[in-house]
Amino acid sequence: MLVSVAVGALRQSRESSPAAILTDLNRVLVGQAGGGFVTCVCVKLIGGEMVVANAGHPAPYLDGVEYEGESGLPLGIVAGAEYTEAHLAMPAVLTLVSDGVVEAASATGELFGFERTRAMSAQPAQEIADAAKAWGQNDDITVVTVRRNA
Repeated sequence: MLVSVAVGALRQSRESSPAAILTDLNRVLVGQAGGGFVTCVCVKLIGGEMVVANAGHPAPYLDGVEYEGESGLPLGIVAGAEYTEAHLAMPAVLTLVSDGVVEAASATGELFGFERTRAMSAQPAQEIADAAKAWGQNDDITVVTVRRNA
């Protein structure tokens, strides 16, 4: 249900900056979450630049390196939460993953983890998703890879 509320809010939003979009989504989701929350990373690509803001979501990978920028609170927890954005050069490969990738667990309980995810982060999205699923899917597995044309 929260995703439906978030999608509806996104469709109604007139904001264009990632931080403003997250602030708008948070405003709508506070009080609607029933104790839950939504994590989200918002990236805007503009020519050779990207603008990124994060609300408690796994950080994006830029050319195989985990972005260590600031992450705000997940959406729907605290009214008035503030989100910051960073302006960065667009990497050759931008990879975004859901928490289901890093939290995929093997039969023995070993997590796929951040290190394996980082090591694969420059691979095509389907390869990363397939590897996490084979490891042991227990949540949604979503991977988006954006490659810059030189």
